[in-house]
Amino acid sequence: MSRFIEAEHRAHGVDIHIEALVEELHGVDGQVRGVMLASGEYVPCDLVIVGIGIDPNVAPLLAAGADGSNGVDVDEFCQTSLPHIYAIGDCAAHANSFAGGKHLRLESVQNANDIAITVAKSVCGTPEPYCAVPWFWSNQYDLKLQTVGLNVGYDQTVVRGEPSRRKFSVVYLRQGQVIELDCVNAIKDYVQGRRLVEESVVADPKRLADEEASLGNVR
Repeated sequence: MSRFIEAEHRAHGVDIHIEALVEELHGVDGQVRGVMLASGEYVPCDLVIVGIGIDPNVAPLLAAGADGSNGVDVDEFCQTSLPHIYAIGDCAAHANSFAGGKHLRLESVQNANDIAITVAKSVCGTPEPYCAVPWFWSNQYDLKLQTVGLNVGYDQTVVRGEPSRRKFSVVYLRQGQVIELDCVNAIKDYVQGRRLVEESVVADPKRLADEEASLGNVR
């Protein structure tokens, strides 16, 4: 999927340098004019956007005694180890059932909204464990990429459809169980595949690969 998206950007004129290190930025009168790479290659430009990632800002919580390292740890109701203190959004590290129980953070709007609902219910006295299925989307040119589930620990992939037709899905399996789908311009696969992820369906890989077969009938 990464190589497919990379090829799309290259086809639209984007010059991509993989595993390139930036040596320094060159400029004139405070205005950037180019980037010198460690390889010695010079890339002219008039704007530089630096994406260096983020660290969850949980230092005050950890200093107060909350458990955590990569974020702040929360239980199934999104409460920290501190009484009456909850955490929502990107900073909340939780055991995710759709990742085989792996403790992780999800950096997405969907996750923030769903955790907020879980916290609100707990505060109002009607607690329900957090178990929302993860989903993500991205529009790139005329491509609509939709993802449902998490591919943590997958051991098999099945390609459904043909990437050259710019309409296909990649299904991720773990011990035969469908755990994630990446769908490109395949809205029907996304809708039907969501149920496979939610219900932890063990599916026949041959039927998954048959784009004429409905994902609602691949068990």
